[in-house]
Amino acid sequence: MVLCLVCTIITLGIKIVLKNKLASYEAGAASTVVQAETAEQFIVATVGEETDESDEDLIRKYDMHFKEIDALYGRMTERGQDEGMKDDYRKISELWDRELKALSDDISSRMNEDEKKAFFDAENNFLVSRNHECMKAVGHNKVSFMEEIDYLDRYTRLTREHCNDLVKDYSSYLAS
Repeated sequence: MVLCLVCTIITLGIKIVLKNKLASYEAGAASTVVQAETAEQFIVATVGEETDESDEDLIRKYDMHFKEIDALYGRMTERGQDEGMKDDYRKISELWDRELKALSDDISSRMNEDEKKAFFDAENNFLVSRNHECMKAVGHNKVSFMEEIDYLDRYTRLTREHCNDLVKDYSSYLAS
């Protein structure tokens, strides 16, 4: 019981920290795209752009974004281990977090209040369970470079799966 309480408090703390980091990251990603930007930076800038939802089907929009992030992830994992690997994993996980937030906003915008409450309760449960699942990838020594990579990789995979599930489960809310 005490362990569950401690884990819940830790999870909520991590959620708050990640939410604050995501907000500050989103504020920085709003800058304009210049020629010297990398592919990752370009996607961060384009993911945040609002499109006219009546002209574009949201399901196709998210499928396109998901494929772009998957392509970045594939290139990153093929590169092998180097100094920037942890930063690359962090960037990919942040991109998936942005997609999850945007997807949740688009889905909930078409829901009534009761549906929104149930939806956000389910999303909060996902965030808690994602953190617990990711912690399973980390051993007792939580400072190891590879354990951080394992955590971020698991985090990315779970968020990606959840985003794909949301598109499938709530496609009627996303259809234009």
